[in-house]
Amino acid sequence: MRFSSGAFNVITALVVLGGTGWAALALALTGAGPEGPHWGRALGALVVAGLAAFVWKKGSRLGAVGVVVAASAGLHFWAFSHAPSNQREWAPDLVRMARADVEGSRVTIHDVRDFRYRSTTDWDASWYTATYDAKELTGAWFIVEPFSGFYGAAHTMVSFGFSDGRYVVFSVEVRREKGETFSAVGGLFRQFELIYVVGDERDLVQLRSNHRRDDVYLYPVNASKERISDFFLDMVARMNALHEHPEFYNSVYNNCTTNLVRHFEKVSALKVPYDHRTLLPAFSDELAYELDLIDRDAPLADVRARHLINARALEASGQADFSQRIREGAARATTSSP
Repeated sequence: MRFSSGAFNVITALVVLGGTGWAALALALTGAGPEGPHWGRALGALVVAGLAAFVWKKGSRLGAVGVVVAASAGLHFWAFSHAPSNQREWAPDLVRMARADVEGSRVTIHDVRDFRYRSTTDWDASWYTATYDAKELTGAWFIVEPFSGFYGAAHTMVSFGFSDGRYVVFSVEVRREKGETFSAVGGLFRQFELIYVVGDERDLVQLRSNHRRDDVYLYPVNASKERISDFFLDMVARMNALHEHPEFYNSVYNNCTTNLVRHFEKVSALKVPYDHRTLLPAFSDELAYELDLIDRDAPLADVRARHLINARALEASGQADFSQRIREGAARATTSSP
């Protein structure tokens, strides 16, 4: 394909400008903490821009692109020199990191979070230790929380139910430092560590439905007991591994939904397509619907309406049988072996 001189100039200019902008963000956000972006450090991108402009003025468009590409490559290696850590001054709700002792099918999870909220910023902190038997699993639920005001953005979680009536939720999240706030852009530049938060539904679900007032969908997963058991144990194994090998969160490939997808693919024969429904997890239930992982006995809009739990969650606020009450009136998916 041949480009005209004008088109070539436009393309190379966009590459230079885009690369310089990426360099500025990388310098500002990589390793940033509660103090916020390092905008002074980001001024280093002006050196790249100045050198590229100088080469461009000398008549070498490709040379200017080469300057930006070389600088970006160097910054990439510099960014990867920043190692993730479990030793920081963490936000109060993320100060503990769940871990488990595994003996066959019996899993004892330490630091299961069980906060009681008066608001999103006011709570009574509590953690507990509990033992679960994977042989006693009765089902799994896929949870989707679309974010208000952010098209396509959402948080996804999975909850496991046991024959004794208990439920435990696994939530893959950004582990914020004290005073730090989440940024999707910062999540592209190794700004946040990754954590598997394990908690009671009265904490992790009620926080979102009753206090953040986001829509919350609770879909029973259509899968065999063996698949659900394997999924549960695989999540426990990865949760434990993060204690020895911390990782950075990444807004594109190491987030809440991509981790759930990898767990699912590991324990099933299905390959999940990576498309907008994974990148924008507010539509992840559409993908689960397509893969027959949630109810398909009605159009997706009707299935969504059936499993929207906010009204039931508000009525069950603070109740000991919260988990049972948010499931009332929503038909279970049939068990099969995807």
